[in-house]
Amino acid sequence: MKHYHLAQVNIGKLVAPLDSPVMADFVAQLDPINSLADQSEGFVWRLKDATGVQAYDDPLILVNMSVWESVEALRQFTYKTGHVGPLRDRLKWFEKPSQAHMAMWWVPAGHIPSVAEARDRLEYRRMRGDSAVAFSFSTPLPAPEEPSADPAEPRVGFDNRVLVMAANTPNGDCTAETRFHYRQQGARVWAMYEGGPVRFGSLVGIGDAEGCLDVRY
Repeated sequence: MKHYHLAQVNIGKLVAPLDSPVMADFVAQLDPINSLADQSEGFVWRLKDATGVQAYDDPLILVNMSVWESVEALRQFTYKTGHVGPLRDRLKWFEKPSQAHMAMWWVPAGHIPSVAEARDRLEYRRMRGDSAVAFSFSTPLPAPEEPSADPAEPRVGFDNRVLVMAANTPNGDCTAETRFHYRQQGARVWAMYEGGPVRFGSLVGIGDAEGCLDVRY
C-alpha cells in the first residue's frame, strides 16, 4: 500500500476565450484527453470541469490538476500517450510561458489538493526553484520515507480531527499556531498541516502493535 501519491498542477494563459473559433480544436480534445487520463495506469484523481475553475484574477488563465501514483505514471501519460499531440500544439492555444507553469509535489495518499494549495506550490517553485515543496520532471524527487511498523489500528480515532502542538523539540518547526488536519483509514493515518512558521507540511503514519503511531513527516 502506497502512503504517498504525486500531485501536479499546470497552468496556461489562453490566446483567446474558450468560445473563440481559434480555440475550437483545443475544446474538442478536452473530453478525449480527460478520458485517456482517467483510464491511464497510475491515475488517481483530476480536477473535473477545470475550464470552469478560475484560480487567478485573469479569466484566460486555465488550471489543470491531477494526482498520480508516481512520477513515472505521470510521465508516461504526459509524453507517451495521445496527450503528446495537444502538448506539442500547446502554443496554438496558449501564450508561451515566461516563468514556471507546472509543479509537482508529494501528498499523503487519499489527500485531494485544493486549487489554493496548488497555486501556492507553483508560486513557491517560481520563487525558490525545484525543492521538496514543489519540483518538475527535470528534477524529480523521491517520495518521503514510508512508515515501516506492522499495521495495527491506533487506539485513538484520528479521522477528521484537527490537532495542535502541546510540546515540541527545540529544533522543531511547529508551534501552537500550527494546525494538523487528520484523516484515517483503518491503521493508516495522514495529515496536512500549516500555520505559524510552517507554510506546507504533510505526514503519514500507521499504528504499531501497541496502538501507537509510526509517523513520517
